[in-house]
Amino acid sequence: MPVPSVTEKEKTMAKLTDHNISDLNSFDGVTKDPRQVAGLYFYSVLDCLVDLAYKVSYDFFKKPHLYINLGGISSVLAKLHAQYGSNETLPSTAQRDEIYLPIFGRVAGYSTNEEGNFPRLRDELINAAAAFAERVFDTGVNMLRQRVITTHRPFQEYLKGLQGDSVKWSKESALPELTEKVSYTILRNNGVAGVFGINTPRDPNWPYTEDSNEDKLVEEISKQLMWADQPEGMYITREHFSNLQRAALRGAEAIATIIDFQEGLGATQKEKEDNVDLLITKCYTWGAALLSLSSIRETVQPTPAEQEPGIARGNLTLYKSLKR
Repeated sequence: MPVPSVTEKEKTMAKLTDHNISDLNSFDGVTKDPRQVAGLYFYSVLDCLVDLAYKVSYDFFKKPHLYINLGGISSVLAKLHAQYGSNETLPSTAQRDEIYLPIFGRVAGYSTNEEGNFPRLRDELINAAAAFAERVFDTGVNMLRQRVITTHRPFQEYLKGLQGDSVKWSKESALPELTEKVSYTILRNNGVAGVFGINTPRDPNWPYTEDSNEDKLVEEISKQLMWADQPEGMYITREHFSNLQRAALRGAEAIATIIDFQEGLGATQKEKEDNVDLLITKCYTWGAALLSLSSIRETVQPTPAEQEPGIARGNLTLYKSLKR
């Protein structure tokens, strides 16, 4: 194989990577070093999946006559039930909050109650991207691009400043075990889905790709299993979860792009503009996904792991949507 010429290498380096998540392998690629914080964002927004899997682990023992054929994941359910909050790779809700709050200015799950540098810098960049994308005339296009570059810089510095052993441990050790190896495995299981009346084929790449049948399962688990202290009428609708998932995916892709982008990247002016335009597209798409969540109430959080919550199966006719 011929050795690439210097010109070919420069062309490769001049193009900003278009990050797209569609399965576990692409998720790991997008969120690898030095972009682990993008993976933490994904986990934080979809934190409700951990709560649902934890509910199922309790129901597994409380309703043994329903969990007949699970295809070998009984030990996974038992592990989550017994070690949640007492194993460093199975952190409880309170322990996950300790990971997410210093980074994102909010606790696990999506909430409009945010504070700190992350939401402020994010919104400034998204607003700049929206101003460019929704412009009516092209007369000020260079100034609008420059505004994006200017607002990008402090957000990138903030994200890069987080990189270190703590973020790496959370992304590469603790949360992959809790999510992919335990919680997502439980929720992808056909036997578990059958318990909640979902018997249609589902995408094995979920939640890294969207799947309407998994949306149904999330809704049914949230409806049928409720914490003893959970307000009646609160559950996660299919629409709400679909919006959450879109925000998690597009947000992780955007954060990875923000970390990668370098001002002046590109051998030609056209390449430089194309790279800025890709950054704008990722941020604008992320902003649109967040906008869909603006009127959604935050997901109900469970009782801390130290107190066995007690789970009751709800009357499906009594529940209302999370939307207000």
